[in-house]
Amino acid sequence: MKVYSSRTERVLDKCLQVIPLIFVIGLISYMFGIIPPEAWHFETFAVMIILTLGYEGYIRKGLSEKKPVYSLISFLIYLSGIASCIYLFFEIPRLEWFYGSVWNNADIIFGTLLIIALLDLTRRKFGWPLPSIAAFFLLYSLFGHYLPSGYFGHSGFSYGRIISFLYSPAGIFGIVFKTFISIIFIFMLFGTFLQKTGVGQFLVDLSFAIAGKFRGGPAKVAVVASAVLGSINGNSVANVATTGAITIPLMKRTGYKPAFAGGVEAAASTGGQILPPIMGAGAFIMAEFLSIDYQTVVVAAIVPALLYFIAIFLIVDLEAVKNDLKGLTEIPKLTKVLKHSYLGLPIVVLIYSLLIANFSVARSGVYAILACIIISWFTKDHRMGIKRISESTIKGTNDAIGIGVLCATAGIVIGTVSMTGFGNQFSSAVVNLAGDNLFLVAILTAVMAIILGMGLPTTAAYIISMAVAVPALTTLDIPPLSAHLFVFYFAVVSAITPPIGAAFYTAASIAKAGTMETGFQAVRIGIGAFTVPFFFIISPALLLDGPVGQIILGLSTAILGIIAVAMAFQGVTFFGNKIYLWQSLLLLISFVLLIYPSQSTDIYGAILFFIVFLIGFIILRNRTRNKEDDESLNQSKAR
Repeated sequence: MKVYSSRTERVLDKCLQVIPLIFVIGLISYMFGIIPPEAWHFETFAVMIILTLGYEGYIRKGLSEKKPVYSLISFLIYLSGIASCIYLFFEIPRLEWFYGSVWNNADIIFGTLLIIALLDLTRRKFGWPLPSIAAFFLLYSLFGHYLPSGYFGHSGFSYGRIISFLYSPAGIFGIVFKTFISIIFIFMLFGTFLQKTGVGQFLVDLSFAIAGKFRGGPAKVAVVASAVLGSINGNSVANVATTGAITIPLMKRTGYKPAFAGGVEAAASTGGQILPPIMGAGAFIMAEFLSIDYQTVVVAAIVPALLYFIAIFLIVDLEAVKNDLKGLTEIPKLTKVLKHSYLGLPIVVLIYSLLIANFSVARSGVYAILACIIISWFTKDHRMGIKRISESTIKGTNDAIGIGVLCATAGIVIGTVSMTGFGNQFSSAVVNLAGDNLFLVAILTAVMAIILGMGLPTTAAYIISMAVAVPALTTLDIPPLSAHLFVFYFAVVSAITPPIGAAFYTAASIAKAGTMETGFQAVRIGIGAFTVPFFFIISPALLLDGPVGQIILGLSTAILGIIAVAMAFQGVTFFGNKIYLWQSLLLLISFVLLIYPSQSTDIYGAILFFIVFLIGFIILRNRTRNKEDDESLNQSKAR
């Protein structure tokens, strides 16, 4: 028995395809001031679109699988969420000057229904982590006043006060959701157009042409391609799935073990989220929260991101040395790839618009998408007409729906944390536990960011972690930008940190390797992300803040420290000789000394590093001489 007639189903599909197009046209009109609605009205409209496109699949799934109860429940929750948005749309004129302080029973009922719909849709799409966190903070806001004041207790809030606060620009429709609409969505759409116009494949081919022939070539290609694409598309899991489908099999064919190949792809794709200029939309969100220029965030993030990828490159290279892995023999010719260099125009347009022309972030993203469409007209296989543009827009919008509902749900967490002062409470608890020991406070903050970010996409992980963990660092006079970058790094690497990490789960499935083994390999390969933040939180020079001499010294000691920790973890030098346990311990001590911002510790750390390096060189030279002597002796005997 069919639920729909074929004609009804076709009409329904057409309607569902029109909705994303209407939303994108409305969004562009909103951004360019063609149809300038009140912001809260447009955000309410956007939530309606998200709920419609989000629940449609679940309603249809229940009908197609002959589960009418499942479909009915999905439809009723969806309908309650839509009704809440419609109610709010017409009540905004009454509420906009008094939100969170004046409410009636209808506000509370519809606010509750919208919260339920958002939590349910988030659970269906991403599992329990974020809904559980949101539910915890909702319960905390309701019952936290029963806790002692010195142990996370607050003054108490009525149910109506809490719901009305969240059902407003202070909660669901707050800065997180505003950023999704004006920035994140545009760049996710841009990522879709990059793939559809062949730009993504061009970047992969360029990476193969440049790095494929070197030892461990496929792994180095994975690092370059995944870093660039990850920065743009803002989704480490999607990046692993697309780039990893090419690079992981090649790494295995070259001789890398499956778990290591998966770990490289997971670490590189995740690292793309910290790579300027886009940082997976993290730079824009950070700039919004800190009320600073986007360029300031980008400049500060450049050196730490480069250090992270230097660390990955070193570990990949040392793995190739250890296992005597060669590069690829068949790679695209660089001259042939560069004939299609015009495919890089959208990225050039984006960087120019953002960093030189100083256009708004949203406007820059739209121009970059237009550049994608224009360059497609010069490629036979990817030429975009009205049909392909519509298809790309529909796909990009559907892909972004999940992030949209995450941002709306994250607003619930941000709202409750803001209302109850939980961030300040956590900050006080950490400082009381660690005292004035900045290093210990940083470790506790990093652990909290990783735990809160587990199982969440990068954007949501950073937003939730930022609300709770940043105050603990700023309490100790850490500059706000340094504190945000520190928390951002650890929220990002939660995607590769066992036991829960979506990036290494995806990589393990492609590599056909053990999940936890791949996760631990990803942590080892991405060790830079676990160490670099401590460099720049202790030494602001790495954020390009300070005298040129200090910046050069900070960068030099940081690179030396990363080389030390890479060799210690890999157990081999770049000369190919094995590092013994005592040498690894000395290298780790050298790393600790180099990370500490003191001239004397930098000197001691550098001396210790070069002693171990020199010992390795001497051992290798002696082995080479002995080998040559043995060969000469054998030749003499043969004669």
